[in-house]
Order: sequence, then structure tokens, then C-alpha cells
Amino acid sequence: MDRKALKNLTHNAKDFLSVTKADYKQWVFRYTFLELDKDLSPNGDITSDSVVPDDVTVAGAIYSQESGVLAGIEELRYFLVDSDPRFKPKVGELQVAFFMKDGDRVKAGDKICEIIGKARNVLAVERASLNLLMRMSGVATKTASLAVLAGDEVLLTPTRKTLWGLLDKKAVVVGGGGTHRLNLSDAVLIKDNHLKILGGSVSKALKSLVGKVSGARFVEIEVETKEDALKAAEDLNTLLSPDGITAPACIMLDNFSVSDVVETLKLVKEKGLYDKVLFEVSGGINGENLKEYAETGVDVISMSEMTM
Repeated sequence: MDRKALKNLTHNAKDFLSVTKADYKQWVFRYTFLELDKDLSPNGDITSDSVVPDDVTVAGAIYSQESGVLAGIEELRYFLVDSDPRFKPKVGELQVAFFMKDGDRVKAGDKICEIIGKARNVLAVERASLNLLMRMSGVATKTASLAVLAGDEVLLTPTRKTLWGLLDKKAVVVGGGGTHRLNLSDAVLIKDNHLKILGGSVSKALKSLVGKVSGARFVEIEVETKEDALKAAEDLNTLLSPDGITAPACIMLDNFSVSDVVETLKLVKEKGLYDKVLFEVSGGINGENLKEYAETGVDVISMSEMTM
């Protein structure tokens, strides 16, 4: 098994995070057009409408104020340029020139884009545009710094602990990380609450997936002890087959110490259960201990620090 290729297939669904995809476009719509609509409702920009003449045209520019990784350009282009004009009835046409692209390393003073249009329209989209770029670039920049600590052999992924959803996941990808599952319908992730409902039985949970998850990109189970990790590895090595579980599988070691991760992987390898399954570690991981966890030999590390 090519572990690096497999984890990029399962835990890095970057191809879905484009405005050419309907699901992702909805998220971009939420944080651009709906934010703009909330900003202008119910009476528009009463300040600009009062003090700025309607016929004044301006050129406004967005500059970086510090070093980092730029993200949000595709989304901003869609918002201001490429979207259906019927989506933004309260804002007229804008001309936008982009001087940088997603993933570019920026430094203080770099000119990112220029927006030309009626002054009232430029001022109306200012905050939604800046919030989008600042949030996504901040996440991408944080991810890039953590990815250096994680190294090339581990895929760093975010959690779903964020209101920004798929936009945050896209920003993590731009910063050099992966996505993990995109939403609840994307992949199977059996968590502690599922196991509690089933009386704590790892085997019962995994066996219940047989014949039911043909549409899942991957199957994953969260375990909290070495014993459950070994049991999950044993079950998955048996169940992964054309007649059983057909999706790639991963075991998440949740809130394991570094030493427990090392010992668990050692036992899994000794029992010949390592080659068919990916291993992830999550819980309590931050910039202070990330390097230690990355050196244990796990395939994926998920953490919320990039997006929190």
C-alpha cells in the first residue's frame, strides 16, 4: 500500500473545494453575498449614501500588512467578478485586477488587488472582501507554519470545529495541509458517542458498516485505548474486502500520549495489522508537541489550532 498516496486520496479532498463545485460555491455564497446582504439590510449603507455622491468613481486597493500565505483569491474573484450579477442586486459592476494568487507568499506592503467602481459600491463590498481574505489567509499562514513542524511524511488536517466550514478547509489546503472529511455525508467517522450508543463495541460498529458505505470516501473509527486500537486493526484487516468494507480505512488514536502512539503502532506492526490501514492521531495536539507526534509514524494528524 502506498500510504502517502492513500492518505492524500482519503484525507485531502482538495478537488472538491473550488467554486466550480456546487457544494463549495454555497459556502462561498454564505460568506460573501449573504454577509453583504446582512451588512446592507435593511436600508443600505446609510453613511456612504448620505455623504458620497452617486457619480464618484474610485480605485481602491488591498495590501498585505504582514508576511504570510495568501488564500481566498479564487473566492474573492467569484464574489466580485465571476458570479451571476443577479446575486448582488445592491452592488453595481466592479472592475478588479488581481496581482497575486492563492498560495503566494506575501510580505508587508504587497499589493494584492485593485478594485475600481463607483465609490458607494467599493465601500459596500469592503468589509466582506477583507474578512474573507483575512480569515482564509490567516488559516493558510498558520497551517504553513505548522506543516513545517509536521514534516513531509504526515498529512496535517483540520477538524470541523469552525463556523467557516469548507472555506477553512480550503485555506488549510492552500497552506499545505489536507481536508479530512468535508461534512457528515462525505465519509464515515465512528466517534466515541457512536460507540457509547453501541455499548462501547468496536467490532459491532465496524461490522455494521459491511455493505452500507459504498458512497463513503473513507471509513474511520476513533479509539481511546491501545486495546481498542488493536481490536479495530484486527477487524478492519478482516472486513476490508470487495464483499465487506470497500472504502479505505483509518484508525484515529484519540487523546493518546506520544509514548502510547509509539507503543500502539509497534504492537500493530508486530501483529501484521499495519499495512492495510491508515493511522491518525488527534486530541491535545498543538504547535508545542506537533513535531513529537509527527515523528511517531502516524499518517495523519488532525488538529483545530489552524482554524481556532
